[in-house]
Amino acid sequence: MLYPYSTNIILVDALFTAYGGHTGTSVAAQRNAAYFIAEKAATSDVGTLLLPTIVTGTFFPNLSHLYVTDYGYVNTVHAVRFIDEENTVLWEQLGLSNGYVGIRGDKERGIVDINYWAGECGCCNGMPYNVQIVYTAGLPSGTSFRSDVLLALTTYADIVINEITGYGNEAPGDIGVQDFSNQQYRESRVQLLRTQFGTSARAQFASKLLTSLRRMRYVGI
Repeated sequence: MLYPYSTNIILVDALFTAYGGHTGTSVAAQRNAAYFIAEKAATSDVGTLLLPTIVTGTFFPNLSHLYVTDYGYVNTVHAVRFIDEENTVLWEQLGLSNGYVGIRGDKERGIVDINYWAGECGCCNGMPYNVQIVYTAGLPSGTSFRSDVLLALTTYADIVINEITGYGNEAPGDIGVQDFSNQQYRESRVQLLRTQFGTSARAQFASKLLTSLRRMRYVGI
C-alpha cells in the first residue's frame, strides 16, 4: 500500500500530551515526524486509512470479478474503468447505482464486485489490460479520534520520539526483549509478537488497542 499523506493528519501536540505523551526536549519537526510515522504504522496495522480518502487503484483483471482493494473500509466506489494496453478507456461505470458494480458483503473488507461480462466492452480476448477503481476508503468519521486509537498513536509516537531524542526505550531501536538478566535479577517474558509497531511490549500494547478495527481482508471472497 502506498501511503497517500506526507504529514500527520490526526495527532497534534495537544492530543499527544493529553494521552500521556512526553515532548521532553524534542522540537516541533521531530514530534510531527513521530506523529506521521505513528499514523502510517496504524494504517498498515488496521489495513485502512485513518480518515476517509479518495484512492485510485489499478488491478489485474480476473475472471471472478472480485477485487480486493488496497485499503479496507470502502465507503463507496466512484468509478470503474476498463483500460487497454494504450491506456484507452474501453468501458466506464460511475457510482454504485447500477447493476454492474457493488461492494461485496460488509464494506469493511474492501471487496469490490464488478458484475459485468468483460467481453461486451470490446477488450482484446474478452479481458481488459487493466481495471481501474476509484473509491473512498478509511475509518468512519470520528473513529480515529476515539480514545483507544489516540492512545495507540500516542504510544508509538512516544516510542519514536524517545529514539530521536536519545531518551531511549526498553532497548535500542525498541527491539523486543524477551529475556533480561542484571546482577541477581532475571526476567523472562511471554512470547513477543511481531506487529506493525515493532516487537516490544509497548508496541504490542499499541497494536492490541486497534484489534477491534482490524479485519481479515480475504474472508469475504
